[in-house]
Amino acid sequence: MQDQNNRTMPPQEDYCTIIAPSMAEAMRQFTARGLDREGYSIAGRVGRHELLLADGEATTELFAGEKMFAATFVRRRAAATA
Repeated sequence: MQDQNNRTMPPQEDYCTIIAPSMAEAMRQFTARGLDREGYSIAGRVGRHELLLADGEATTELFAGEKMFAATFVRRRAAATA
């Protein structure tokens, strides 16, 4: 897609990250939520993460510091016209 000055517009991207105790559970949720039918696909590597919530200068450990699998999915759509 191009804008009024004939420049190529980048696609719009929507992201969804599922955090689960196992990769199998993350994929079950991907299917259960219908993300495949909505055009989402895996965005990159899936791995175990230590998750922290940053709030100003403080951080809080999520899930009591237990490492969880984080799977990020992306849906790319044509850019909206101006």
